[in-house]
Amino acid sequence: MSPARDEFLLRPASARDVDAVLAVKRALAMPARPGETATGGFILGAEREAYRQLIAGGCVELLEVCGRVVGYAVALPDPALRASDIWRRRAAIRWVQGFDPQPFEPEPIAYFDQLAVLPGIHVRAYGAVLGLRALAKLFAAGHRHALTTTLRAPVRNAAAHAYLRRIGARLVGQLDETYAGVGAVVSDIYHLDRDTFLARLGRYRGAPPRVAGLAERAVAGTGLA
Repeated sequence: MSPARDEFLLRPASARDVDAVLAVKRALAMPARPGETATGGFILGAEREAYRQLIAGGCVELLEVCGRVVGYAVALPDPALRASDIWRRRAAIRWVQGFDPQPFEPEPIAYFDQLAVLPGIHVRAYGAVLGLRALAKLFAAGHRHALTTTLRAPVRNAAAHAYLRRIGARLVGQLDETYAGVGAVVSDIYHLDRDTFLARLGRYRGAPPRVAGLAERAVAGTGLA
């Protein structure tokens, strides 16, 4: 049975949700053939202990539809980003011409790590709201910038690229990575600043009622004006 329109819940994950998060992740395998996918959703890396720690650190938001966890977002605050592997490897990033990361390195930077949502028209729409909420919480906490990576090769995650552009993020670099069971991949790096995010969010809040209502649910309780 399809969920009623806008019948969904966004909430922080708790320790009891580890299995539900893993079930979503495992249902979203990366396509076996190189190319491009418009469905997105697959997540590389991270297993039970990593998710347990992320949840304990308050870094995971969940999407529930009809009482079932159907998606999650992982967003790392500045201290967690600076302790992460991607921060240690930032010298290996191939930044696009004209983008200089050094001016904002002293400022609070967050990392929008994962957005995973099971297939379904309604669920995908709510997943977009879930992503907005994760970012809203980061910017409400004082971060001025957010970085994120999404796969470019061997499979290009077209859905993720399109979503990031819609919310105001811009492509700023590429990074070669290696994942167990997958091998070598190339990830695109996107940057989103707080002011751009707020401007884009303002557009959604000024849109027709249903879109505006979803935007309001994304920021409700985050402290973001």
